Amino acid sequence: MPGYANYKTLYKEEYNCLKDEGYDVEKFIQPSPDTEGFLPFPGECDSYNDTDDRDFWKKAYENLIKVRNTPLVDGYPYVEPNDFEGIMKEADHAPVLTPLSDEEYMDRLSGAFYGRCAAVILGKPLEMGMTKTDIKEYLESVNEYPLNDFVSPYSEKLDKRLRGDCIYSTKGNVKFAQSDDDINYTLLDLVLAETHPAGFKKADIGWNWLNNISYHWCWCASRQAYYNMVNLDERYDTDKQIDEIPYKLNPWRECIDGQIRTDLWGYIHPADLYNACRDSFTDCSFSLTKNGIYGGMFVAGALSAALSKNTSVDKIISAGLASIPKKSRLHEAITSVCNWWKEFGDWEKVCDKIYEKYGHLPFAATLNNMSIVALGIVAGELDYTKSICIATMCGIDTDCNAGTVGSIVGAAVGLKNVPSRWYEPLNDTIKSTVAAVGEVKISEIIKRINHLKRINYHC
Repeated sequence: MPGYANYKTLYKEEYNCLKDEGYDVEKFIQPSPDTEGFLPFPGECDSYNDTDDRDFWKKAYENLIKVRNTPLVDGYPYVEPNDFEGIMKEADHAPVLTPLSDEEYMDRLSGAFYGRCAAVILGKPLEMGMTKTDIKEYLESVNEYPLNDFVSPYSEKLDKRLRGDCIYSTKGNVKFAQSDDDINYTLLDLVLAETHPAGFKKADIGWNWLNNISYHWCWCASRQAYYNMVNLDERYDTDKQIDEIPYKLNPWRECIDGQIRTDLWGYIHPADLYNACRDSFTDCSFSLTKNGIYGGMFVAGALSAALSKNTSVDKIISAGLASIPKKSRLHEAITSVCNWWKEFGDWEKVCDKIYEKYGHLPFAATLNNMSIVALGIVAGELDYTKSICIATMCGIDTDCNAGTVGSIVGAAVGLKNVPSRWYEPLNDTIKSTVAAVGEVKISEIIKRINHLKRINYHC
């Protein structure tokens, strides 16, 4: 199997990804499996070759990816570059950001990272493919709706248990921050920056993963990137092969991976949007393209603004939008959420609009999940509890979205304004699966992040 999925699944996911990117995929559909280069519609895949023959689907996939060599459809309204200079050229003007004092920064950074860890734990047991409706039904069955605390692990009324591997992230059982990819990525980037004091390149990201994390702790585009790193061919130029990774066997190149792994770059570049964006871009472009990259850059930019004086919801959103192309699909999605919130003032109604517009996307896509992140920020109004609970109750990738919202809002309000009932149960401990880190104190990680900020680190 070529990494994360078989060729049949790769084919179906690639088809949808190409269509969303603006390619005229349907133009290349052939009418019969007897035709050379036959390409079925995704909904018809199960009607052909019911043995899931690897060679059949491998050939179909290889024919399909040739569509990337064709022009986009006429009138495609989005401008979505993959290079840093192109992205910055297409972005909005950035808001003016004023640096914090050292004392203010440490409180805000502590709020950001403790806030991230606690919010990831909140959302973790609900990461079961549950929708807003599913979560509301479950929470009502245990008398915990609207959400205001960690979640009970079992509903007697529904005879339903949440994830068994997340028992230590449920109400009454939280004693530390469990291993989670959302937290692992922040730690991985911390190790990357510490071991590359002169700055890092895309290749360094891949080697850092291989040295410090298991393949099975990566998902979507990250797992494909890991797979491709393991399978680098020493006969060919390594840097060229690494440059090909975002598109190689990777229809998840616009998925959530970027937005859950770039917090560190916002943390160490407070009130410094440009460098937060540059480091985030280098990180994300290792495995992602277009809106996958933009998701990470939005988060880094939003955090940079959250870690500045006189921050506000508007400033955070404006800084995030100033980090991505103004004619991108992600910019449109975030702007739509803000406009829906102004129109309805009701997070459930806005969430329904998100499902209506982006419900066709994969569970771990960027546009649907970043829309929920934006909703958590604007509807939460910089109230930490309200913000992370809204992000969780919206469903989809609950731990990712809650964690990102908790990080941004925690950065904006500082630890002194994050209720201690969220972070005290963690006992200042992360049990990570990052080899170079292992079990570690949250306070120790904050000190190490602060050191990177003090030396003005950037790649």
